[in-house]
Amino acid sequence: MERQWMTTGQAAQALGTSRQHVVNMCERGDLACVRRGSHRRIPRSEVEARIAPPLTREARKSLWLHRAVLGALASRPEAVLATARANLSAWKLVHRGDGMSAQYLAEWEGILDSGVDAVAQTLTSTAGRSVELRQNSPFAGVLAEEERREVLRAFRSHEELKDGSS
Repeated sequence: MERQWMTTGQAAQALGTSRQHVVNMCERGDLACVRRGSHRRIPRSEVEARIAPPLTREARKSLWLHRAVLGALASRPEAVLATARANLSAWKLVHRGDGMSAQYLAEWEGILDSGVDAVAQTLTSTAGRSVELRQNSPFAGVLAEEERREVLRAFRSHEELKDGSS
């Protein structure tokens, strides 16, 4: 019976995110859970549904770009988070409040509000939800154009080497 349920720590490890982010997801209703005393238990099926298959080339490219964003976040967190928040605010003005875009924007807001560690986890996790969120990333403008091009060149070189060694 216990194998059907996971603790928030186990769910966080499986999803490649922080425990606090899992708690926040439960509190927002983004992740189903039950309370047993003061502890949350999450159905294993909920967590497994969020774990993605191997990444596509586009998802790997996005991951590389977001790793570069992570470098910027580590060196200037306030500026990077401010850029992301400004992008979210601007996008809220042009997207319908009831569509999928609104859901992604709200989820990103929650992640940004959870702090640098939660943002870092989402930027680099290969879990399914993080991959989806990166496709709707509020970090546009964090990397200078030349830096973005360098990252993409490095990604292409890496992929060519990897493809040649397969």
